[in-house]
Amino acid sequence: MANLDNPKPPRGKAAVTAALIASATTLYSEKGPTGSSIRDIAKHARVNHGLVHRHFGSREALMIAVMEGLAFQVNAALGPIQKGETLHDLLPLLLQDQGTIGTHWRILAHSILAGEDPATLQQDFPVFHRLVAAAKVSLGPEVNGESVATYLVSTGLGLMLFNSFFQAAAGQDDPAWKQTRKGVLALVLKGLAKAP
Repeated sequence: MANLDNPKPPRGKAAVTAALIASATTLYSEKGPTGSSIRDIAKHARVNHGLVHRHFGSREALMIAVMEGLAFQVNAALGPIQKGETLHDLLPLLLQDQGTIGTHWRILAHSILAGEDPATLQQDFPVFHRLVAAAKVSLGPEVNGESVATYLVSTGLGLMLFNSFFQAAAGQDDPAWKQTRKGVLALVLKGLAKAP
């Protein structure tokens, strides 16, 4: 389970901190926060487990560092905020199950299912706020942007959590399922175009 991306163990506060966050991100995505011990994370990062407490103070602080880092990375992956940004600009990127976005959503789903309070894991929700703003641009300033963003995120999380179930129920191989997911995105966008 060692991290083999770098042949040498990390040295120095910045390198150790980055390695622990990267390892925690990987393991939380695979097993969830409750399924990943501090020892597992440290072993994956190839550092002594005592360094988690030295650099973060607690398991919870490491989790916050992971979630806030991912929220920042997801927002950055969407590109800079554009004046007049629409839902059509954001949704194709958000409803994918790969890269940083998929990792963030999987860890978020694991955390919520384990009973974590998202408000304690992240101080800022930049992508949600972008969706709210894009909803108002796309559907008009009178729309309840928070409702639209909630609908979109719940759809994305539902696909993330139950992707394998939906694919099995549909009886589709990977290429066919990829087309079905594109169809879901088209339905969401079509439904939003008709929203009051």
